[in-house]
Amino acid sequence: NFNLYFYCSYWKGCKIMWKKFIILAFFSNGFCLLAVNALIKLGMGNFFLCYLLVFYFVGFLWSFLFCFKSRTFPAKKEIIIGVVAGVSSFSGSLFMTLALTKIPATIVFPIAGGGNLITVSVLAVLIFKEKLGIRGILGIISGTIGLILISI
Repeated sequence: NFNLYFYCSYWKGCKIMWKKFIILAFFSNGFCLLAVNALIKLGMGNFFLCYLLVFYFVGFLWSFLFCFKSRTFPAKKEIIIGVVAGVSSFSGSLFMTLALTKIPATIVFPIAGGGNLITVSVLAVLIFKEKLGIRGILGIISGTIGLILISI
C-alpha cells in the first residue's frame, strides 16, 4: 500500500530516509491484518472488506499527496510496478482474512509468512536464475518442514 510512496521518495533527489518508510510499511501491514483479525473475533467480520479497502486507499492517497507536494512523480513503469504490488498485497490480505474466518490465527499467520518466503525464494531461482547457497537451500527445506508440522 505504500509502494508508490517508496518510488516517489527514492529518486529525483528527494531527501527522505526510505528505511524509515519501509519500517513504517512493515508495521502498518502487520497492523492491518491484526485489526482485521480483531474485527473477526469481535463478531464484525462482515466489515473486513470495507476496512481493507479504506486501509489500502489511505495508503495510496498518502503516497499520491506526498508525490504531489514534492512535485516528484513516478514514471509509467514505476506506476505499473506499484499498482501490481498494491493489488497483490491487497489480494493477499483479502485471502488471508478469508482464511482467518475459517482457520485459527495461530495456523494462518505462520503459514502465510512461511509460504510467502518459500514462494519468493523458488520464484527467484526459477525466474531470475539466482543461485542458492547451502544456507538458502537448508532454509527453504526447514521452512517447508515447519509449515508441514504446523498444519498437522
